[in-house]
Amino acid sequence: MTNPIALPTGTWQLDPAATTVTVSAKKMAMLDVAATLAVRSGIIEIDEHRQVASVRIVADAASYTSKNAKRNEHVVGKDFLDAESHPDISFQADTVTPRGDGYQGTGTATVKGKSSPMDVAVNDVSFNDAEGSFTVSAVVDRKAIGVDKMPTFVIGQNLELTVNARVERIS
Repeated sequence: MTNPIALPTGTWQLDPAATTVTVSAKKMAMLDVAATLAVRSGIIEIDEHRQVASVRIVADAASYTSKNAKRNEHVVGKDFLDAESHPDISFQADTVTPRGDGYQGTGTATVKGKSSPMDVAVNDVSFNDAEGSFTVSAVVDRKAIGVDKMPTFVIGQNLELTVNARVERIS
């Protein structure tokens, strides 16, 4: 194992057009159902010690897109994301620490106005003085974040979340 790269200090902004959020769930305990969410915004602060000081990422709940239009409408509706009343899905990091050749983090995910702790793994980290990229992965308990209208035998309780992010230095 190698140590993570030394992160350049400053404020980094997620590029929404170049960042993808993928959510995958098991349907009927055997089929993977994947969907994407659009990123609204994201800011990462790297302090003078080259440590991650803060992270905040916001996704657009109404942007949920899978290969099934009827599913998309249902998930965005009141039974699941209730995007009309709660347009943002957010993650705020509490800690981000080096682990192996990447990072691990803890924070809070907020969906439908309900917050729940979330652990993340950050890998494939690449930065220079102007831009960077990384992949974040997490397993999210959908019931803990208030997405609980369907029984777990229909839709699995755990959602796999992957964010492929690109950032640009803004200061």
